[in-house]
Amino acid sequence: MGYISFYRKWRPQDFGEIIGQEYNVRTIKNAISNNRLSHCYIFCGPRGTGKTSTARILAKALNCRKGTTPEPCNKCENCVSISNGSSMDVVEIDAASNRGINEIRELREKVKYLPNILRKKVYIIDEVHMLTTEAFNALLKVLEEPPEHVIFIMATTEPNKVIPTVMSRCQRFDFFPIPMDKIKERLQKIARSEKITISDSAMSLISKYVDGSLRDADGILEQLAAFGEDKIEVADVISLLGVTDLEMLFEFTDILIEKNLVRGLLLVNKITGSNQNLKVFVSEFLDHLYDLYVIKNYNNPFEIVNISEDYKDKCLGQAKRLQKEEIEFYMELFTDLLKQIKWGEGSKVFFKSAVVRAINFIVLDEKEIGKKTRLMETQIESLRKEIDKINSIQEGYKNSHNHKADVDTSVYKNGEDDFDIININEIDKIVSEVGIQSKHAVSGGKAHKLEMTDDGVEKKDEEIGLINNNLDKISQSLKKKKISVHAMFTEAVPYKIENGTLYFYLDKEKEWHRDHLNKSKNIELISSVIKEVTGKDLRIKFELGKKVDKTNVISGVESKVSSKVSGKSRAENAENKASNSSNSKDRSSKNSRTEEDVLDYFEKKFDIKE
Repeated sequence: MGYISFYRKWRPQDFGEIIGQEYNVRTIKNAISNNRLSHCYIFCGPRGTGKTSTARILAKALNCRKGTTPEPCNKCENCVSISNGSSMDVVEIDAASNRGINEIRELREKVKYLPNILRKKVYIIDEVHMLTTEAFNALLKVLEEPPEHVIFIMATTEPNKVIPTVMSRCQRFDFFPIPMDKIKERLQKIARSEKITISDSAMSLISKYVDGSLRDADGILEQLAAFGEDKIEVADVISLLGVTDLEMLFEFTDILIEKNLVRGLLLVNKITGSNQNLKVFVSEFLDHLYDLYVIKNYNNPFEIVNISEDYKDKCLGQAKRLQKEEIEFYMELFTDLLKQIKWGEGSKVFFKSAVVRAINFIVLDEKEIGKKTRLMETQIESLRKEIDKINSIQEGYKNSHNHKADVDTSVYKNGEDDFDIININEIDKIVSEVGIQSKHAVSGGKAHKLEMTDDGVEKKDEEIGLINNNLDKISQSLKKKKISVHAMFTEAVPYKIENGTLYFYLDKEKEWHRDHLNKSKNIELISSVIKEVTGKDLRIKFELGKKVDKTNVISGVESKVSSKVSGKSRAENAENKASNSSNSKDRSSKNSRTEEDVLDYFEKKFDIKE
């Protein structure tokens, strides 16, 4: 006989040689021993996991000269003919090339005939998912009620493509990828028998590359035996397959752990300067990172990940030295890099920049984050204090004749309106005009005085200033307690405090907000929050008013104007001390009229509508 490929020569010949499928093997052997065989089986799983080999061994177990047995002899004519593929009663059909309805009709006709030599006629249909829908439907009846002398064994790598009506008529066995250690043991056995010299690291690399397929491992070993003259090393495997050395993956991970930029740059130069496929390297490095992530976060990680015994200790050591956040960052970074390498040009540039980012990535611990947070809070508080100093009025106008401000005050209108600029000199002229007009408006030409209590004004300004300065804290506290009320509250602006009531103004189109905010339960909540933040126990009321920013400015200007008019009134009051008691009612009347005149003037001047 001529030369036979490794995967054929070393194909399992009995159930004991099936590797990595202990559950399936035990179940089938027990079914044979207890005479509980089904008429149809379907074996599902990836390539090279033993589906067709198990089907052939099952055929031998049913037709061995020793009788139906879970341990076929492999010496009788029946077993030998099945192993050689020369038996007329064990028919292997490639569904990929015999997928039509005509082939299945022909099969249905042949099923009726008894076996020529064997006890059972066995049909092994490989890659059964390739059959057409019509062919599957034609197969249904014979699968449901086949003759007693026929057994169907189907194999597929894509069970999802098999129609459910066929799947439901079969006993399903799932074949899983073979673990790396068992593949390595099998390669060592073949190498010894075939007198091939190969290093352990090279076998480990082959075991990882084949991804659980024993047939692929046999083929690669055979190719390396023809490629290498003496001992097969890792370099030979890398050169043949274009895969990444596992040691290089561990070295790269150590560089990221140590943040060693010099070693990292040297490794990048080594990788990009060789025939290393960057897509393969990044893909395998992502697999390595996933293994480390599982080890880091799962109690029994080796139940999930497939790692050779030679590298388990290294993986455990690296997983301990890496933080969870670091692994997550590296996985995200190199996943994006893999997409760029696949679909973009300049893969080496992307790879270099990603490596530099990965090496320089630093995870801050909770203490460092706390320090930075406290520093930022201190800076924010300092800025708030500075803003409060700038916004607060440090000095009043005590003497309107001797003290004038040189700074212009800008008044911004709300929304999309342009802004006007009010100069302090202009305000003085306005005050003079209003004062003259208010004097002439008094009947009898008597010089009544406008008396405003400086202490009262300052107290009200201080209280409303306290509310404004703590408005952010009030808003945040309200947000924590009831976010729906907070959302409406942000539309309101504190306007004044009068008789123990704090008034908030809303834009005139915010009627719905006003009605809901004025509900008793919402008023109580807002009042309690304000008391909690400022210590002030105030009643709360929300009203519709003018545009909020304009109102605030006018309120501030009124205060200044009232102070000026109050100074002038005090001067006039000093000249008329004798008539204080008789003119008290007139002063009260003049006060109200003067304020009305000032407001009327500003409404005309700045086109303000109530």
